[in-house]
Amino acid sequence: MDGILYNEPMHKEEIVGNKDIYIEAVEDPMRRARTQGAVIVMCTMIGVQPPDKIKLNPCAVMETWVDPRKLDLNKAKEKIKENIRLQYQNVIVSNKARHNDQRAHKSIKVEMDCSPEVVHKQCDLIRRYIREERIIFHYNGHGTMTCNHHKSEYGRSVWVVNRSHSNYTTLSLSSIMDHLKSPAIYVWDCDHAGLIVEKFNEIAKEKKREWEKNKSERHAPEPKFEESFHLAACAKDQVLPQTPDMPADLYTSCLTTPIEAALTFWFHQQKVNRIEILDRIEYLDRIDGEHNIRYTMKGELSWILTAILDCIAWQLLDDHTQFKALFREDRAMSSLFRGHILADRMMRAYQVTPVCYPDFPSAAAHPLWRSWDLALDSIMRELSLRITTKKPPKDGQISSFFFDQLTEFKVSLQYGKLDDMDAKQLPLLIQMLMAFQYREETLQLIGKYLDRGPYAVKKFIHVGLIVYIYKLIQNPQKEFKYIMVLIWAKVLATDRSSGTLDLLMKEGPSRRYFLNILTDPEISVQTRSMACFCISILAKDSPAHQEVLLGENLISKLKDCLEELGSDVYQNTATKLQKCALLCLGYMWDRNDKALWNAVRCNAYEEVLKLVDHFHPETRAAAVYALGTFLNSRRQESDHGATIEHTIASKLLKACDDGSVLVRKEVVVALARYVQQYEQCFEIACRTHREEARDARISRTSLCEDDDHISSSTSPIADVRKRVGVVNLNKSSILSTVRQLATSNKFLDTWRCIKNLERDPHKSVRDLTRTVVQFIERSVIRTTVRTSSENTDSSPDSSRLDVSLAYTSQYMTGPKRTIFGKGPADDEVQGGNKGPDGRGERPALLVSTKFPDWCEASFAKPLVQKRRESDPNSLEYIQNEERYEEYCRLHKKAHGTLSKRAHETIDSQICCMKNPKRPIQVNFHPFHPYLYILDESHCHVWNYTRTTLLHSLECCEGRGQTKHSILLNPNFRPFFCVLNNDAEVYIWRDFQSAKEKTLASAFRAFGEVPKQKIPMLMNYGEVKNNLIISGQSKRMACWNLIKEIRLADIQTQTEMPLTAMASSDGASENVQENLLLSGFHDGVCRIFDLRMNPGDQVVQRFENSSTGNKYVVNVHLVPKTDQKHVYVSHSSGEMFLWDLRKNGRGRYLLSDKPFQTHKVVNNNLKAVAFHNYAPVMACGSKDQYIRILNVPWGDSLNDIKFHEGFMGQRVGPIVSLAFHPFQYKLASAGLDNVVSVYEKVFNQSRY
Repeated sequence: MDGILYNEPMHKEEIVGNKDIYIEAVEDPMRRARTQGAVIVMCTMIGVQPPDKIKLNPCAVMETWVDPRKLDLNKAKEKIKENIRLQYQNVIVSNKARHNDQRAHKSIKVEMDCSPEVVHKQCDLIRRYIREERIIFHYNGHGTMTCNHHKSEYGRSVWVVNRSHSNYTTLSLSSIMDHLKSPAIYVWDCDHAGLIVEKFNEIAKEKKREWEKNKSERHAPEPKFEESFHLAACAKDQVLPQTPDMPADLYTSCLTTPIEAALTFWFHQQKVNRIEILDRIEYLDRIDGEHNIRYTMKGELSWILTAILDCIAWQLLDDHTQFKALFREDRAMSSLFRGHILADRMMRAYQVTPVCYPDFPSAAAHPLWRSWDLALDSIMRELSLRITTKKPPKDGQISSFFFDQLTEFKVSLQYGKLDDMDAKQLPLLIQMLMAFQYREETLQLIGKYLDRGPYAVKKFIHVGLIVYIYKLIQNPQKEFKYIMVLIWAKVLATDRSSGTLDLLMKEGPSRRYFLNILTDPEISVQTRSMACFCISILAKDSPAHQEVLLGENLISKLKDCLEELGSDVYQNTATKLQKCALLCLGYMWDRNDKALWNAVRCNAYEEVLKLVDHFHPETRAAAVYALGTFLNSRRQESDHGATIEHTIASKLLKACDDGSVLVRKEVVVALARYVQQYEQCFEIACRTHREEARDARISRTSLCEDDDHISSSTSPIADVRKRVGVVNLNKSSILSTVRQLATSNKFLDTWRCIKNLERDPHKSVRDLTRTVVQFIERSVIRTTVRTSSENTDSSPDSSRLDVSLAYTSQYMTGPKRTIFGKGPADDEVQGGNKGPDGRGERPALLVSTKFPDWCEASFAKPLVQKRRESDPNSLEYIQNEERYEEYCRLHKKAHGTLSKRAHETIDSQICCMKNPKRPIQVNFHPFHPYLYILDESHCHVWNYTRTTLLHSLECCEGRGQTKHSILLNPNFRPFFCVLNNDAEVYIWRDFQSAKEKTLASAFRAFGEVPKQKIPMLMNYGEVKNNLIISGQSKRMACWNLIKEIRLADIQTQTEMPLTAMASSDGASENVQENLLLSGFHDGVCRIFDLRMNPGDQVVQRFENSSTGNKYVVNVHLVPKTDQKHVYVSHSSGEMFLWDLRKNGRGRYLLSDKPFQTHKVVNNNLKAVAFHNYAPVMACGSKDQYIRILNVPWGDSLNDIKFHEGFMGQRVGPIVSLAFHPFQYKLASAGLDNVVSVYEKVFNQSRY
């Protein structure tokens, strides 16, 4: 934690979970809808001229890269048939499954020049074999008539041949749909193919309307033909190109053999551009390797082309969920759509426009094609060198495409906008992860990208990277562990879908991956904290996952982790890991008996109890949350469990006085669970507390009553003890009554604490507590009404007692633990009432907070990047630097000029303001011309240069009367701290603005409201950020505002109230920083050493008998000087200088007399102020004047008795004085509500 007050996210953010960052529930990313088969209808009719087609001479004749002119007719057909089957086999079947050739033959059916009956038969066979998976229907109509012929019903049918191959016949689209059913992908490689797609969708709508009309008569499944995908070679008014150098099935070649098609297109473009090259066939034969071997020439081309096509699709599709559906959920479909993008570029060169359904934007002019052309040119150049030099091919990367794209992505991450970067290279990262030479750097860039926020994680998941990251989770290399855990932490902070969580909980190394990192002490704490966060997300609200994690001894490992982090080795640097471990424990044993008793057996809850006193507020809040989930989680009753719960509740009572609002809210939620667990017991405690309050009121009004009578009626518990012998109770009721009486004080103390929290200074804590109190009070009313109706003849006291004992007996009896240290038996744990999630039924929680969700949402924010306050390029960092530079400039100027003005008067009044109410205190803002005037309820912010009231701040939100105020962190970013008469502290941020002001914190200084109305004072040490508060007659409270905890209670060793305070924190460099100077109402000044034990903290005592009963008005140590003197001012008008030096043995010098005494005013001294830099002081008297003196000599410089102006009136009795921290200005406030600011007007030529 840095030294700036209230600068953590928990102080500046609303503690709520951000559900907007979550991704909508998706299916298991490993479970994809797969295309498992294909029906291929090839109507090429080789050697036959269709009657309505005119073919050029020469024209394109190659089908599936086979030239039928060079082979026998039957052999050509068989070769074409075999090639198209192998091409679709490569598209559909993965590399690992291609060894099963028999399954490939069954799932892919190819028919050449077939009849409609054969097509229907093959569609039925494939659908029965594939069942509900997707099927490809490929139609090649190059040898038939066009589909816009009138006999084909203008696109509602396609042409095939009859059984005897003697004539053309139609195959209706409706019959194809009926036999093939859905889901399916349709590929139409024929003239006017766009017309088929249009008519197909019309038929699909007709079938849908027919089904809706007749669905009540027959129970046929709903047709989903509208969800089918279509890829068509040309638009409805276009015919296929007939370029001789290109294949006739150019569109099919782009879909199934994209590398060969792209190379052929490249050669044709070179020929068109008249570039001399070698023979195309020789070049293609020299391209060695396979598509799936990345370090060969063909493999590298396939690698680059796949990456480019994915990037083009990613950038063209605005809806990234559509990209995920088309390019990530199905291997075959993604391959076909990539081929369609390639065909869109190639066929548009021949004035043909491919058609796709759903519609896909045109990619022909995308700038990434230039990168593909560059990569292809470089590889072909290398190939040309190999051919000319006759060197053998070598494995290795030829093109620099991936290196260039990786560099571009790195630069865009470093210098791009934080929220607007579109991450064009995201699909490329998948290909780079598959290459070992790029893997480490790619993972680093992915981690940096995900660290930008939830929007980056959503794109990361939609692009499909999560599956590939999961495959790398088994990597044993340690250098990958940090970045892998960071990536998964970012994903789990945003993606809570069951598919992702179940993916990590599958049997195998992934299940233990995060556990192994958590328990490895050699791994950094930051990595372990992210691993613990991932485990906590897996365990949250998932009984199945919790059962698995319990089998891995998760609770024991978390307990060992907390114990390890508590050692001195980590030196309080592992707060985030502690917080994650505590939240994980809370998730594990919440409403889970098995996990709860597991924690009891390994004493995990004891480690959590220790962290309730941790120095970091968030860790304390997490510990309280974990203990709260422990309460009210048992399904089976046991004495041992009840004892542990009472121990936890007792610890939580001590946290009720925590200085952090965050912690106190979690305490209320935890105690609410405790209240629900022992509802009837708290009903009795509520009645007891009411009667105590009633008797206290009676004792204040009837002091003459007998004390014995009052004590006999103070508590119904005492009444129970007297009457338990006369009440007719059975054995079980008697035992339960004994248990109730044994624990009654715990419930009563808890209820008193809850009632105390109901009066908490922070509204959010009060609102939560009020809900708990109302729950018990309504329960008491219901019990009273039911008792009075059932026992009309009994006395009210007897009926109340009988009902209370009956409820207690019913609640406290039940199955008990049989062996110490063990939970209930397994059949008991699994018995009882269970909810829909397999857990025991529990009533709804009375109150809850969003603290766990807020902690989880913090992992969606940047973890690796610098915080804005420490990023030199951020606005907040620049503003903080400007404030610090301004402070240094003012400090240097004030130290150099004001220290020489020991004889300068302050006699010029620059403004005079009439405050709405009687002021109590005034303060200057160190950097702005603002003056803060505090009265009994408000702080009024004035601009004293313009004499205008800016706004009024209700300091204590209408609670109590304000007594004292100070500026915290004054030299950097001031906070306004106010103390009221109930010892409640309110700390305001941006208090000078009415719109931006926020309550940073509020707490009660002593835990309870002071019974005596004595002066309330505060002192702030800006070095150690300690706030010392006086409001009790015998003690002071020392709070650390960074840790937000009460460090100690300082015993004053006197009954006299404290009237003045000063701290050595930030004072003279020659004075120890642990000293506290305190002046009391009896005129005595005591010096406390805060390092000593509470009983020995008074190290020196200053007292002068000449002051009589005059109280101390002010004690002061001159800051930023080498003086070792204490200035003590009394209400009698005298100021004493005492020596603060030590002797040679390290003890403070004890002197009966001060070494200097000054009479600063005649009498009735009310206010004293010292300047931080100038050697002057100001004294305000009740006799209506201000005297300016120099120090340490005590010479009077001037008196201020009247306001300036014609017939200026006399100043009022002074109540407060304040010097400006860096300027030679003085502010005064009087009982007449007038506040004035004075300064010395110097000669401009001189200064």
